[in-house]
Amino acid sequence: MKKAELLAPAGNFECLKAAISNGADAVYLGGKNFSARAFAGNFDHDELKKAIEYAHLRNVRVFVTLNTLLTEKEFSNAIKEAEYCYSSNVDALLVQDLGLYDVIKQRFPDFELHCSTQMHIHNIVGIQTAKKLGFSRVVIARESDLDFIRQACRQGIEIETFVHGAICVSYSGQCLMSSATKNRSANKGMCAQCCRLKYALKDPNGNRIRTDTDYLLSPKDMMLIDDIPKLIEAGVSSFKIEGRMKSPAYVGYVTSVYRKAIDSFYENREYVPSQDDIDNLKVLFNRNFTSDLLHGKEDLFGQKTPNHLGIEIGETVNCKNGSVYIRLSRPLNQFDGIRINDFGCIVNMLYKNDLLVSHADKGDVVSIRCEDRLRGKVYKTYDYLLEKEVTEREEKRIPLCIHAVILPDKEVTVQMKYPDEEYTYQSSIIAQKAQKLPLNEENIRKQFDRLNDTVYCLKEFTAETEDAFLPVKELNQIRRDAIESLNLHRLNSFRHKGVLPSYKTRPLADEISFRDLIEKDGFLYSDENEYTVYPVVNRGSLYPDTDKAVICEWGGLFCDAERKIAYYTLNCCNSHTYEFLKKNGFESVILSTELHDNEIADLIEAYEERTGKKIRPYSLAEGNRVLMYIKTDPFRKYIGKKEGYVLDDGNNTYPIRYRNGITELLENDCNTDELRFKTVK
Repeated sequence: MKKAELLAPAGNFECLKAAISNGADAVYLGGKNFSARAFAGNFDHDELKKAIEYAHLRNVRVFVTLNTLLTEKEFSNAIKEAEYCYSSNVDALLVQDLGLYDVIKQRFPDFELHCSTQMHIHNIVGIQTAKKLGFSRVVIARESDLDFIRQACRQGIEIETFVHGAICVSYSGQCLMSSATKNRSANKGMCAQCCRLKYALKDPNGNRIRTDTDYLLSPKDMMLIDDIPKLIEAGVSSFKIEGRMKSPAYVGYVTSVYRKAIDSFYENREYVPSQDDIDNLKVLFNRNFTSDLLHGKEDLFGQKTPNHLGIEIGETVNCKNGSVYIRLSRPLNQFDGIRINDFGCIVNMLYKNDLLVSHADKGDVVSIRCEDRLRGKVYKTYDYLLEKEVTEREEKRIPLCIHAVILPDKEVTVQMKYPDEEYTYQSSIIAQKAQKLPLNEENIRKQFDRLNDTVYCLKEFTAETEDAFLPVKELNQIRRDAIESLNLHRLNSFRHKGVLPSYKTRPLADEISFRDLIEKDGFLYSDENEYTVYPVVNRGSLYPDTDKAVICEWGGLFCDAERKIAYYTLNCCNSHTYEFLKKNGFESVILSTELHDNEIADLIEAYEERTGKKIRPYSLAEGNRVLMYIKTDPFRKYIGKKEGYVLDDGNNTYPIRYRNGITELLENDCNTDELRFKTVK
């Protein structure tokens, strides 16, 4: 059984080092552009090259996220980014845009590609489509349960699952809330986190429904540490930790805990995280932890706050003379961060018995300077010593066994063994015959043990020498040259192992003129034709027999319908995606509703210039889009499945609709139940 990979996030170089030092097998990171976490630190080209070298020398793979949707004007620069990643020996790219996938496969057929979770792959036929298209791995939807994961792992393609971190309320790649309300597209890495805002639930008459919280769309955080054995047995190839916006300490500690869980399984040891581990995970970041998605449960909501909760450490007992007094139920240190109700601060000065202290224990009464008269429970939201401990852990080193052969009048040979491989370096330096004091193993070792400025540590050293001599300066030069040669050998060993596509495409043709499309009651009408609209969330991979179909998620790309229209949820944003869809049998395409008129014009012009074919794509003319597709129902405990209810954010209302077992949150810009799409001339 191939050992499952532990994949950690790296929002910047410090996070990358923390991930690797704490046991990551691979890291994923983004460049300065085209990353679904646009507000992370991310890596410029020079930083990326350094990151790749740093990781590869420590036997850690690097995946780059090029996983945003691309407009026509962005596309050429995205390809340049892919080319740079390829030439820099990035191990794999995560992509969302189908046009980007298609061009990369043509230009760099051996580049390993992974389906980003933004591709909305949530059913078995979607995974089969990814395999057919030549992807090496699928990052399946966070909404996946254990039974589905078991089926997914039997499809002959690597499956990557999220195991820790934030959960999106809507299926990834299908959330338009941020784009529609804040003009910040989640599909372009600029999510405004609308799910973390306050909402009122109202009945059809506009009356507010009493709810446990105002944060109705804010889910808990995922934690699957106890489920690692089941997921390994299911066949999962890679365990993904969310968190490219998190701190190095968060990345390092979460990685270390999951490293212990994975290693324990393969060593036939039961692993149960200690209470300290759980407490530390909470203090680093949590919105309460849940494994409900994996187990088909729905207790994801009901958060009192959308922010980091921390861990309870005590309660206020008094406020006087500009100080708040706290009785501790857990230790507190100077420079820790705390929160009391909505007040938060770093404890720069901590007092016990009116004396300044750096540490206080459970049961102590301490005070902090604060003019506010605060009452309530106290939570630690930042642990200074934990952060310091994790970030200062020794960087990962590769154990090296060295055998040096130094004989008179011969070139020096250095044989180096490291985990599972060996490499021999032959120096151009020739040893002399000793005139007085010949070299011995001890004084040769002394020079070869000077590896502190390298990625290696000396595990074992032997030498073969007889009546030979070399100056210390030349011994050091041989060591440096041998290590540099070994590094080059190891860095050059990283090769792309992509899978070539195994599907046939159709020749391009001019499009005939179409009339407007009207969508209503599960059908799309054009002229005298009636098209069946398959669900956007199609968990059962059900595609009823029909000659005319509207494909809404990419599991249906190769369905048997004779005539197919690509729905806007396939996120076509550029001429290359349009061409990909046309080559794969779509008679027409409804463009992404996130495109502006000038971007649509750019798409049409580029397509016709490149292919010589005329096109008439569709764009949204009127109607209320679905802004969120939610698997678990945040409102069921309050309203059941009743229709006519809305969410109200204070500026807009969003109708709630139940369809195909999914909770949908709708736009509310016009008074129609229909969607109308017009052809673009």
